[in-house]
Amino acid sequence: MGAMGIHQIDPALRWPYGFETEDDEEGQEAGADEDWGIDQEKRGRKRKRPRSAKRPRAATPSSDSASASASSSGPLASWNAVPKRPRSSAAKQGDTPRAGAVVVPSETEAAAAEEEEGTASSGGAGRKKAGWSCHQCHTAKRQMVECERCREEIYCTFCVKKRYPKLSVAEVRAECPCCRGICSCKRCSAKVKQSEPKSPALRICKSSRSAKKKKKADPSGVESTSVCNGVAPTEANDYSSLISSNGINNPSVKSDKIDTLDVRAQEESKIKHARYLLHYLMPCLTELNKDQMAERETEARNLGLKLSQMNVEQADCRNDERVFCDNCRTSIFDLHRSCPNCSYELCIACCKELREEDLQGGTCREELVSYPNRGFDYMHGGDPLPELINCEETDLSSCQPKSKKWVASRGIIRCPPTELGGCGEHVLKLRQIFPKDWLNKLEINASWLNKKLEPSNIVSGECPKCTKNENSRYAATRENSTDNCIYCPKSDNGEADDLKHFQSHWVKGEPVIVQGVLQKMPDLSWEPPHMWSEVHGSSTSSDMKNVKAIDCLSCCEVEICTQDFFNGYYEGRMYENQWPEMLKLKDWPTSNHFEELLPSHGVKYIDSLPFQPYTNLKSGSLSVSALLPDDILKIDMGPKSYIAYGRTQELGRGDSVTKLHCDISDAVNVLMHTAKVAPSEEQQDAIKNLKARHEAQDEKDCCGNFAINGNDKCHKSCVGANHASSLNYIDDEEGGALWDIFRREDAEKLKIYLRKHSKEFRHIYCSPVEKIFNPVHDETFYLTEEHKRKLKEEHGIEPWTFVQKLGEAVFIPAGCPHQVRNLKSCTKIAIDFVSPENVKECLKLTQEFRKLPKNHRAKEDKLEVKKMIIYAVDHAVKIVKEHCSRTRLIDIVYSRSCGRRRK
Repeated sequence: MGAMGIHQIDPALRWPYGFETEDDEEGQEAGADEDWGIDQEKRGRKRKRPRSAKRPRAATPSSDSASASASSSGPLASWNAVPKRPRSSAAKQGDTPRAGAVVVPSETEAAAAEEEEGTASSGGAGRKKAGWSCHQCHTAKRQMVECERCREEIYCTFCVKKRYPKLSVAEVRAECPCCRGICSCKRCSAKVKQSEPKSPALRICKSSRSAKKKKKADPSGVESTSVCNGVAPTEANDYSSLISSNGINNPSVKSDKIDTLDVRAQEESKIKHARYLLHYLMPCLTELNKDQMAERETEARNLGLKLSQMNVEQADCRNDERVFCDNCRTSIFDLHRSCPNCSYELCIACCKELREEDLQGGTCREELVSYPNRGFDYMHGGDPLPELINCEETDLSSCQPKSKKWVASRGIIRCPPTELGGCGEHVLKLRQIFPKDWLNKLEINASWLNKKLEPSNIVSGECPKCTKNENSRYAATRENSTDNCIYCPKSDNGEADDLKHFQSHWVKGEPVIVQGVLQKMPDLSWEPPHMWSEVHGSSTSSDMKNVKAIDCLSCCEVEICTQDFFNGYYEGRMYENQWPEMLKLKDWPTSNHFEELLPSHGVKYIDSLPFQPYTNLKSGSLSVSALLPDDILKIDMGPKSYIAYGRTQELGRGDSVTKLHCDISDAVNVLMHTAKVAPSEEQQDAIKNLKARHEAQDEKDCCGNFAINGNDKCHKSCVGANHASSLNYIDDEEGGALWDIFRREDAEKLKIYLRKHSKEFRHIYCSPVEKIFNPVHDETFYLTEEHKRKLKEEHGIEPWTFVQKLGEAVFIPAGCPHQVRNLKSCTKIAIDFVSPENVKECLKLTQEFRKLPKNHRAKEDKLEVKKMIIYAVDHAVKIVKEHCSRTRLIDIVYSRSCGRRRK
């Protein structure tokens, strides 16, 4: 078993073997005999065995067992389950004594047992149990109590009363001192002379004589630290009995038992998670292979060959590079077409659309939306600059090149013309990145394992725990809905039930809030100036004196003195007309440098996140993005920081917000620091007057300079759009950010609403939104309280709305449109991850993104989720196959062991 090194002990033997070498074993056994004899002489008892007699060694394996071991070259070839030991010759004949008080054998039987013991010693067949002697005092002339747990150790009632006064006879019968780890005999309390093994998995092996031999590399190439998962359930269900049968019974080994149990629990969790991955990822892999097979069949028809006769050329692609479709910018994971002349590459989705004359990916064009700067006064309700009053505004400039239509000819696709980025000369050749048939074989193996080992931990149904107030937070008032509450545990203590509870909500696409995350990082300061000094130190370079931030009113980048920015974070800033100036730093320090520039913060943040199997970016066993091999180029998943100003009052314009958008992956966002900025009464009056000007401007821009009737629909819509909400978020001292997260199933109705009311929203330079590609992906809308009210009134939908408090982690499922408004100056740290439950949603979003214009902010497939799926399935298959091989070897070895005992 490699590193575990658990050695099978013959059922007739109870003598513990340490890590001694065979040369030293004889002398140590003789010394043990002398100590035992002296102890007996002091007690006034006659030694039953001559001083020169040596304790017999463990039986050497027979030729049959040796050949069986050699043939079993798997990870458990050197491991046997610990079988139950026959009690005596009488027991073999069916006269099994009852548990509890044991009948003492006669002197004739004892002599026969000693004679049989000596024969076994000389013959090398192993030492049988030396009568019914007490484990503590080695006497056999008292009433005995046998442990019902390990079925190995026997204590006399005298030792129980004298040595263990706190234990009753019944308690010893249920669990002996050996099993409890409190045995005080010389053997159990003696200090282990050998050095402690480095691996926690080896600590169970301190009594295994062959441990040194089994530390060699396993010929199967399988890591053997997880062997403890393969313990036969009928013989070694409890690790304490396994440890007891190997002679580790003293209190000093308690921590080793705990470590071993931890290793076993980790390995069991690893296997369970692998099966969980297969359950959710197998349908996705099947769909990917189906699309690839369709393209292969099309190619075979074009070449006039059978599918089995066709060979696809291997693409020249390294693991440390990404391949994207030159038309739709979607990542290419395996099968694609490439031009032999200009290296133009096309994904199979675009190939299918070309043959159907319905090319959607990228639409072969770039579209630029122009928002003119009408001046500072216009952004605050005034008139635009004079030179722009009579200017005919061109909001959309199309870069669509006029060229020949790009189509496929009889299923054959040629390289596109130069206007579309190709050469227009050669036929695109089919290429593959993975080896031939590798994906098909992967699917076959994964499908077989998934059917054979259907996971039992798939959660579904209603959650009874969330009926309690301490576990949930009301976030919506939808009628006839069971998901108005959000799962909101007070803390994540790492228990399995917590993860299952999280999964029961996560699989339904519900957000989750976890409280108390910041309490796990008490030694770190998340004050923005402190983090800045950690990154830049005492540097006085020009790059450090200024910082680039985003002005939330104009939605443009501005440069500001670093000290002024942080002063505004705590004290607030305002324009000349006293309108609050909201600034924010996004992705600082850049996420690919976060752990490099803030190493202590980055590591501690990752380790403190709840639900580590999902959120640990390096070792998360349920994080699909973390399962990519080391030699594969990985995308940047964070951590990312967001430092921004904030105000409790909803301004309507220039609020410190993250506008409505939809992330292609899952995310977790933790509020690390807040600072409240209260406006003066003079500023509040100025804000009130300016908001009245904003409303008048909204009426004018929305209704096109026509005389406005008080009953006019447009007038009512525009006037109400920017009114502050009557909801009060001021009283919550710990609250920092207001979140609105929409359900996935409501996304289409949300898009309909936004398209209808798009003129009521403003974007860059406070200009009205003119062009919409995808309302959810454009990130140009923020729904005020009034817009959320109208949305529910018109379409019957509303988001989960809640306030994120200091130290809380918000989990946002992929595919859920959401927006955030800062109620205070906030510092948030976030990471992205990909969970198996939401992989299908990631694929759906990838398909939506590929249809956006080429220069759209969300166009490029940065996630490469298809590649993640393949490697995650491969990872899971390897783990499950190793587990199956270990279990199968255990069954074989155990059955052979039982067969030898019956003979």
